[in-house]
Amino acid sequence: MLCFVAACSNGEKGEGGEEGVSTYTFFNASSTGKDVNTAETKIGKMFEEETGVNFDIEHIVGDSNQKIGTMIASGEYPELLNAQNATNDVIDAGGFLPLNDLIEEHAPNLRKLYDPIWEKMKQEDGNIYILPSGVSNGYIKPPNIGQSAFFIRRDALKEQGYPQPKTIDEYFDIIEKYAKAHPTINGADTIPYTILQYDWHVGQLFDPPAFLSGEQEGIMVDNETLDVSVHHNQDITKNWLQKLNELNSKGLLDKESFTQNYDEYLAKISSGRVVGWFGPQWESAAALDTLEQDDDPYNDFMGFPIVFEEGIKDQYLNPESYVTSPGTGLTAGTDEEDQVKIIKFLDHIAKVDSQKLITWGIEGETYEVNEEGRFYRTEEQIEQVSNKEFADEFGFTALGWYWPIMSGTFDDGNSVDPEVQPEVAQLSYDEVDKEFLEAYNIEVFTDLFTEPDPAPWFPFWDAVIETGSEAQLYDQQSRDLIKQSYPDIILADPAKFDAQWNSFKQEFEKLPYKAYEQVIEDSVKKEASLME
Repeated sequence: MLCFVAACSNGEKGEGGEEGVSTYTFFNASSTGKDVNTAETKIGKMFEEETGVNFDIEHIVGDSNQKIGTMIASGEYPELLNAQNATNDVIDAGGFLPLNDLIEEHAPNLRKLYDPIWEKMKQEDGNIYILPSGVSNGYIKPPNIGQSAFFIRRDALKEQGYPQPKTIDEYFDIIEKYAKAHPTINGADTIPYTILQYDWHVGQLFDPPAFLSGEQEGIMVDNETLDVSVHHNQDITKNWLQKLNELNSKGLLDKESFTQNYDEYLAKISSGRVVGWFGPQWESAAALDTLEQDDDPYNDFMGFPIVFEEGIKDQYLNPESYVTSPGTGLTAGTDEEDQVKIIKFLDHIAKVDSQKLITWGIEGETYEVNEEGRFYRTEEQIEQVSNKEFADEFGFTALGWYWPIMSGTFDDGNSVDPEVQPEVAQLSYDEVDKEFLEAYNIEVFTDLFTEPDPAPWFPFWDAVIETGSEAQLYDQQSRDLIKQSYPDIILADPAKFDAQWNSFKQEFEKLPYKAYEQVIEDSVKKEASLME
């Protein structure tokens, strides 16, 4: 077993030097961030006192697949691992331990938390290896955009009289007008529209065709028949790439879109020089948090559910979902005594009181409860928990997502996520937020978005794709082909666009995408049947 810290122990002195405390390592390939020991946070210290366990959390630096590949090759792993896109590779290599019996014997709270998706979590061999975050306990429409949308700089909207773009042409028109009027922002060249395409961050380029045509994220699923098709070789993708080609020909596309890394992308967003971008809000959250501290509140962004044409019903908001991967698992090489300690720690996290502590904090300190039992935060508390330093020190950052966490609502009707609680959302809005809400005649920002249609199969990326299969071959080869070809198509002379697209399509048609579609379709139909 790979111990990243000297304190990896069986009841010996932990990192803090306390007798009886066991310190383990949790390597998180799904997130960048500051490495920290959970006991250095307020919540984590409480959990340590209650369980005798803490974790050194290490985050990915560089290529996550390369890092996980090294673990697989050596057979040495941290005790807890979130392997992100390489999850199935670790399972295939025997790197994750089966959790069924551990949970049944030692973790009644985990068993209850995962009960709605217990069968869905099982691999083909019947074993559960991964504990996902976000186990749904009922749908609640978020007041603010946390997932994908087409975002645009607020200053551009204000300057042009608060237009409400609905189509992609209207959206890019706003960007073009603003960029021409403001060739520089904050003393540097304006970046009209940028794209992140780095490592596993590919959704900003891959996903828009589906959203623009009124589909839910990532793939085409007929909700009546549950038939599945990829869209990379379809006209909707051609139309999207042609829009970007036109944008580039006008000098409005960031030329570094296909070479910048994640940190460089975040730096651009936080600089206030970017006018528009597409993607999930959480992917750019670190940069947006920086912008919120800016002296100019109009540097921030507002998201819109953009479609190709008027009349298409948008489906940007995620439906109630039952995500089972990626997630976190215990790794091979962890001895039985440590397995029990770790699973009991995770079971402690799964208690309702612990879940409320992780998401809401401490009553009277980070939230209040009114006479009707509704949770809320005062303006002072909202400002406090919004401070990254406070969130880090309290433990909201270290012990939130990527651990076993519920989503939706608690049984008492309060939202699991405080930001989704109406009482909190309304108080969270500053004067500029209220200015935009009033200008668009809405109460919360998602009022512009259509409520999602039910999709019991969602999310499709839960499908198990066997290593070495045609579907897996397509998954990798299509990513490689797209990463190579899309920039050439987008950056081509407009007169050569059709030729570039046809060349790509010919190469794409050689890939075993039908095998991939069949695997996803089988999974979609199976997942839907498990929720009946």
